[in-house]
Amino acid sequence: MSKSNLPPRRKKQKWPGWKPRRQLNRQGRTMTATYDLTASDFWAFSTRLYSDPAIAALCLRLQDNAGVNVNMLLFLCWCLKHQRLVVLKQWHTLKAAIAHSEHQLQQHRQRRRAARHDVSEEHAQYAQLKASELELEAQQQADLVSAYNNMTVDTTDIPGINASVVAFIHAYNLRDNTAAIADIRQIIKESV
Repeated sequence: MSKSNLPPRRKKQKWPGWKPRRQLNRQGRTMTATYDLTASDFWAFSTRLYSDPAIAALCLRLQDNAGVNVNMLLFLCWCLKHQRLVVLKQWHTLKAAIAHSEHQLQQHRQRRRAARHDVSEEHAQYAQLKASELELEAQQQADLVSAYNNMTVDTTDIPGINASVVAFIHAYNLRDNTAAIADIRQIIKESV
């Protein structure tokens, strides 16, 4: 039987939802991967990082002065620590995934800050508002992790800073905000 008479080879079938686990690119420096990050793992990472008073102060300054979402900033640190490359389009997807909870958090944060300055309010009410805000933050992180787990991201074998930082800066339109960029650099230096 000649080769021209042979039936064509069948391509291997992939199951629905199949994603490549690892695929080297031409340079051999990055890999495409999907990983399942859990909300509890990210929460643990975030609370460890945020417990540093210097990092907490920088995060809050970026939130108040530049409109940066603290959970997204902490997620950037997680990505750098775990060598994940999140591109601009993916940062926009992540921002969209938490847009509703961000609005809720901003409203809640305003109420909590007003209660802090109102001397007639009891301390217990302020503590309750703070605890509720932490629950909203945890839910926002769960939404962020869920959106991330539905993405395919690149990883790198080069530790430390990567293109995710530039994409993050562009996602928040901070490229001309030297103070915000300096704060982000400091957070990265302290966390990675």
